[in-house]
Amino acid sequence: MEHPSQPGSVPPAEAVGRLLAPVVATLRGDDEGFALLIGAALGDGVAGNLVAVAPRVTRVYLHLAPPPDGADEIVRSFAPAAATVFDNDEIVAVGAECLHAAHAVERLGVSFGKIIESAFVADALDHDEFHALEGAVAAVWWAATSSASMRGSDPIEEAAAVCRYAARLAA
Repeated sequence: MEHPSQPGSVPPAEAVGRLLAPVVATLRGDDEGFALLIGAALGDGVAGNLVAVAPRVTRVYLHLAPPPDGADEIVRSFAPAAATVFDNDEIVAVGAECLHAAHAVERLGVSFGKIIESAFVADALDHDEFHALEGAVAAVWWAATSSASMRGSDPIEEAAAVCRYAARLAA
């Protein structure tokens, strides 16, 4: 990931917020807002930053999923759900890769995290920034939706809490 002071780069806390904004638009069924937010990220050249934080954000939701196999169920059930909402095989493939990367870090520990996340970002951006970003959003959307549903929570309120948490970590 680029240094936050370089052009086309944002600090990690801002990247989390900019990633979660289109996730919330998807949760609300706001296609126009989703398109505007994705377009803004692509136009600003920060899609790579947003894709880079996606496994970390997804990991938060996987960690919140109830045991014994809530996280496994989120990963297993992603593809059919994402295919109906995003209707693009490349986006679904990138989203699945993001979920698998996040889940692997959750199972193997954060010592492997940077390697796994770097491999995911490189592979995702090989598709192109548009598919990489939409795939990252799809993964976070599904993790947020599923995790909240399993716990009887509101995924939009949780997205706001994740943004506040990321901002505190960055401060």
